[in-house]
Amino acid sequence: AHWGKTPPCADLIVEKRIPRVVVGCQDPFAKVNGLGIRRLQDAGIEVRVGVLEEECLHLNRRFITFHQKQRPWVTLKWAQSADGFLDGPRHGDEGAARLSSAYTQTLVHRLRATRMAIMVGTDTVIKDNPSLTNRLWPGSSPLRVTIDRHGRIPGTARIFDGSERTLVLQEDDLHVILTRLYEEGVQSLLVEGGARLLTSFINARIWDEIRVETAPCLLGDGVKAPVMCQTRLIDRQRIDGRWISVYEPTE
Repeated sequence: AHWGKTPPCADLIVEKRIPRVVVGCQDPFAKVNGLGIRRLQDAGIEVRVGVLEEECLHLNRRFITFHQKQRPWVTLKWAQSADGFLDGPRHGDEGAARLSSAYTQTLVHRLRATRMAIMVGTDTVIKDNPSLTNRLWPGSSPLRVTIDRHGRIPGTARIFDGSERTLVLQEDDLHVILTRLYEEGVQSLLVEGGARLLTSFINARIWDEIRVETAPCLLGDGVKAPVMCQTRLIDRQRIDGRWISVYEPTE
């Protein structure tokens, strides 16, 4: 019902005299929000609303969350050992424990390709120096977001390689951060770590989906995985010897 990147389809439907329109769910966008439906009805077109509505709401959940809650759809993601550690004890320049296989790592990059932004905390950037791209999967890499309140991240970090845009925030209030991303037009956010940042989202109950990859190994000690609360398991698959579990928040 409004001019955006494309003309309003409601006008074209009226012009072409299409006699009947079926609508799955109503668009919550403020410039639309039922205006197109009313325009069709005023033109004498039969309009049926709410067909497969639950499925349509699920299909458009990121878009709807963005407009109704004025924040991105937030996915928390991590890999952990079978005994619940994100990483083992590190000594010297020792790297992080490898929990994903080559195949499940590719699936992570596929997940990144479906999100508009990806976020990690300061410690993750300093310790692991990730590039945060989806180089193993085709498509545009997400906007890279990190928090650096005290200027600890060196300018040589891989997130500053210039291949993709990076947003460095000095705020630590999640509501302020998500409002900033909303203003940037970010409809979906993937939070990949570290443990403190993930726990902050969980404790604040500002998340929509959690994806956990559990590797068939024991670390015995190290960085504990976040503790989930008020969650519901909605999917679990065994992939390449690892369990991939998906959770949603309970009301």
